[in-house]
Amino acid sequence: MKSKSYKIFAWVATALFVLLSGKLFYDFYTLDTRIVEELGIIEITKKRILANTILLPFITFGIAFSMAILAILLTNIAGSTRYVEGMVLGEIKNEQNPEKKEKADAQHTNKTMSLSALGEVNKVLNEYSGEERLERILSLICKNLEAAQGAVFLIRKEGRKKFFSFQAGYAYYLAESQKLEYEEGEGLVGQVGKDGVPILLKNVPEGYMKVISGLGEASPRSLMIVPIFAKDGKDVIGIFELASFSTFTELQKSYVQQVASLLTEQMEENLIITA
Repeated sequence: MKSKSYKIFAWVATALFVLLSGKLFYDFYTLDTRIVEELGIIEITKKRILANTILLPFITFGIAFSMAILAILLTNIAGSTRYVEGMVLGEIKNEQNPEKKEKADAQHTNKTMSLSALGEVNKVLNEYSGEERLERILSLICKNLEAAQGAVFLIRKEGRKKFFSFQAGYAYYLAESQKLEYEEGEGLVGQVGKDGVPILLKNVPEGYMKVISGLGEASPRSLMIVPIFAKDGKDVIGIFELASFSTFTELQKSYVQQVASLLTEQMEENLIITA
């Protein structure tokens, strides 16, 4: 609405400028005649002298006025040219520095993800509990990262031994009679449980896992395994395992780690640890 009002005002101001300029030029052009009529000058030579005297400042004013208009126009053109050149140069620089552009895009994606996706996780933490809470959080993570498959493993202690047992899955096929768990240090999941260091694989070993759909089976391209720590920040009590047909990024890994931190902060340990 404001933009439309400004546009109307600009057109009115332009019209008034043209009319007043025309009136000014007309007054200058007829000034000598009016002076002659007012003073009653009859001699032709005196009329010509008066006309020439008035004409000189009139020409000077006209040239100065024209130069002012030209200067304004050139200034606007130069400003527009600099803006366009700046846009073009910026695009060229981005093309010449794809890494910087990718980094900037990734930072923007991470900021957006942190604000919206983590807010959704907090909402789930407040509204649900137990296994349903884990399933919904895992579903959120997979949807936000466009992961093809996901699983949550929780710790199970047997004497001095520690195992990480499958607790919840996303697009994860596991027969009811089948039990999936890894002893601490066993496989990639067990190794993350032992070291507490996340793993990001951009080339998943052939046969490590299969994603099953109505179209058949396929091996994922990228794998991410992130630990969930206890409140002391030392012991690993759970693990996220995510698979994707596209390549996971370090920023996406950071997001999953933030989700794991929220779980640590807002969930009681006895709700995570399985007996």
